[in-house]
Amino acid sequence: MKPRSDNKPNWVLGQIPQVPREKIDREIADAKLIITNWKEAYMKLAVELGGGDFLCDEFWDEIREFASPYMYRMLMCGFITKQEYVQFFRFCEQQVEELRDHIKRIEEELGG
Repeated sequence: MKPRSDNKPNWVLGQIPQVPREKIDREIADAKLIITNWKEAYMKLAVELGGGDFLCDEFWDEIREFASPYMYRMLMCGFITKQEYVQFFRFCEQQVEELRDHIKRIEEELGG
């Protein structure tokens, strides 16, 4: 028996459900927390390895692979604005730069 279209969830009918702004803000905050946690893990790894600028590339790859599609989908669904999307990736770039600075300090300490 074929289900009636009025019994389908909105997303099946091509409609994007309304999401409270508080939930969207929490999603953005959670995504930033994940990025920060990744950065801290890479910082610890940099200490263990005695440096390694390649870690910045791996960190950025992880952001592109996991966070980028998620945030892009939120943008395409209209949950976030283009400005919020850009701000999120500026935040990500800042985290990568903080990791890069951390690695430079480690390498300078070991080298001199």
